[in-house]
Amino acid sequence: MHQNPINGVPFTEWIVPAGNDNIRPQNYMSPKYITIHETDNTSVGAGARNHAQYLYNQAVGNTDRAASWHFTVDDKEIYQHLPLNENEWHAGDGDGPGNRESIAIEIAVNSDGNYSKAVDNAKKLVAYLMKETGVPLNNIVKHQKWSGKTCPANMINNGQWDAFVNGVGEYYNNLYQPKDDITGGWYEPAIR
Repeated sequence: MHQNPINGVPFTEWIVPAGNDNIRPQNYMSPKYITIHETDNTSVGAGARNHAQYLYNQAVGNTDRAASWHFTVDDKEIYQHLPLNENEWHAGDGDGPGNRESIAIEIAVNSDGNYSKAVDNAKKLVAYLMKETGVPLNNIVKHQKWSGKTCPANMINNGQWDAFVNGVGEYYNNLYQPKDDITGGWYEPAIR
């Protein structure tokens, strides 16, 4: 496992092993979208680490459930499960662009976690992924786009989707966009 923070959020790369095509199909992908989900698992302790363990167990086990995603984020940390250049099964659109051209992020909604902090950590992760992959802000989408499912449910039901995307844009601009630097005293207006 590889560990480094992403924009101040502890990050663990725990890539699931190949072998179960329902979890890690190993199809090449060039990401064009980032799709946001919520885990819909409010159980105590159902944070990023436990979802990483669940996906790992599915990968090494014998499941016919085709469901996987790239990242899980909670109020404390981020886990990566699949390489960014491989697709996963998360969108519900078969071989469509949701599954074949989109990075999938699950935000934990465990009852013992801080959902607002998990959402903020997800914003930081998405801003980082935009920088790394070139996916533009207008291609940050809800799971709902691909399948019609009400997901990410809390954001949709509480009218918070636009605030999420705007927050991603703010992190991206503050962290990764060059700033005008007019310093040193040499600049003065030409007309007075």
